[in-house]
Amino acid sequence: MGMNLIDYNQAVEALDKERQLLVNREQYGAENVLVKHALNVIAELPVIRQPEIVRCKDCKSGEVGELLYGEYYCLKYGYYRNGDWFCADGERSNDK
Repeated sequence: MGMNLIDYNQAVEALDKERQLLVNREQYGAENVLVKHALNVIAELPVIRQPEIVRCKDCKSGEVGELLYGEYYCLKYGYYRNGDWFCADGERSNDK
């Protein structure tokens, strides 16, 4: 089974909003306890940091190819790619 990634901050924010709605409605029962429990469970989950994806158009190793209609020539690997392509070794250019 594959792994599904979620945005941790959005999950906590959504659950916290739900908890606040319950508090505002003075529903301190099972629903509030469940939301608090869910927040605790999320806080204990391991964090998986996704590395930044650098597209060829933003990479410091790319130059615009004149012969291939705007595709980027990778100076590091020596091939042309469209601007949305990325590789595992892309490093963002400071001027892009």
